[in-house]
Amino acid sequence: MADEKLPVAPGKPDFNLIVVHPFGDYARGKQITDAAEIAAVMAGENAHFCRKTFPQ
Repeated sequence: MADEKLPVAPGKPDFNLIVVHPFGDYARGKQITDAAEIAAVMAGENAHFCRKTFPQ
């Protein structure tokens, strides 16, 4: 089914973030790969300054 998600290790997102608009200490183009950093950015008000990328 298309609605099913692939299993992911607990606490580890299946994507990375790329900064498209600078904010805080993050410059444009920075790739965020640390799970704790991804969670903090996605939970904050700056999540819309990033795009999700899915590793191949």
